[in-house]
Amino acid sequence: MAEEKKKSKIDLKARLGKTSIGGAPGAAVPLPVPGPQPGSGPPPDGSPVPGGVPSPSARPPMPSVGGIAPPPGISPGIPLPPFAPQPRPVIQTPPPKPTAAAQTIKVEVGEEVEQERRKASKKTALYASLAALVGIAVGFAIGGAKERGDRGKAAVEGAAALEKDVRAANDKMQELNKKLEDAAAELAQKKFPAQLTTELGAINVPFDATNLEGKQIGSLPGRVMRQVLAYTTSVQDLNKTKDSLKNLLAAAQGPVEKSWKEADEPVVNFSVVFRRDGDKTLAELVPNKAPFPFGKDWPAKYAVTRLERTQQGLKPAEKEATRWTKGDIAGGDLQALPVDPQSVAAFTSEQIVFKLRGAMIDVRQLLEGNKENPATETPGLIKEGDDLANELRKISLAR
Repeated sequence: MAEEKKKSKIDLKARLGKTSIGGAPGAAVPLPVPGPQPGSGPPPDGSPVPGGVPSPSARPPMPSVGGIAPPPGISPGIPLPPFAPQPRPVIQTPPPKPTAAAQTIKVEVGEEVEQERRKASKKTALYASLAALVGIAVGFAIGGAKERGDRGKAAVEGAAALEKDVRAANDKMQELNKKLEDAAAELAQKKFPAQLTTELGAINVPFDATNLEGKQIGSLPGRVMRQVLAYTTSVQDLNKTKDSLKNLLAAAQGPVEKSWKEADEPVVNFSVVFRRDGDKTLAELVPNKAPFPFGKDWPAKYAVTRLERTQQGLKPAEKEATRWTKGDIAGGDLQALPVDPQSVAAFTSEQIVFKLRGAMIDVRQLLEGNKENPATETPGLIKEGDDLANELRKISLAR
């Protein structure tokens, strides 16, 4: 009986893999976890629980984890009951396969390959720069074409506006030329054109640099642009000459009308007085304060106007003079000799009329041109204005 118990004990240890060789302890056997065994269901309700020691499990022993002792109170040689929970098998995740990014490949590159890479990089940068330049050039070309188109349209509109301004200025010049022609005819008949002074003040040729603003004259053809600039300058000169003529007319009216009136009945307007300057005798031409008729008796004494030297310079001063008849002309009291009116006419009224006629001729030559000398012939401002208006008309029709 004792031998059977000993034999059963030895067989149980052999089953559990606890056989010791040479006294060395065997590997630890994992403890079974209480719970249902695989392939078996729970016992039915009400069924008696079998008593006694359960039969050993037929499963092969699980590999033990070295160094882990069984829970306290449980002998390492006694298996757990079959209904105890079984430990879940530990599934070892295989290590991840190395990816392409994780793999390091070392490739030896020669100097020639590096040079080719640098050349390729330079070419790429060059091509990128050229492409950028081409893009900029194309952008500028497109923008420039649009801008030129806008300027061209503005130039066409400006040409139409300039044409109207030039024709309006030419109409005014035609009016001015007609008035000057009538005034010259009156002067030839010894009639002073007094109304011309007022008319010249009211007439102004309406064309100057302000007419060119916003007209895009820089986009006009070169020849037409030069015509516009020359016409503008000539009109400004014409207005200045016209104003000078107006001022001359206002100053000349009185003396000219007086001289024409005295042509039939000459009047002594000037006298000559004498004075001594050391051993020299000097004569002065002085105006008579009250001119007297040349063909009637002359007064023995009359007043003249002389220029005297003062600290402020020469100033006119009225002096009484005795008409010289005989004796020492420079001695004693101031003596005067009447002057023949015809001898001084060229220096007074006739000279004024001559200047007046010359100023009128200058203005008319600006308007009509100089036709007298073929070598210096000029077309005239009116003709230039007509030609310019026709050119501007052609440009304005090219819409």
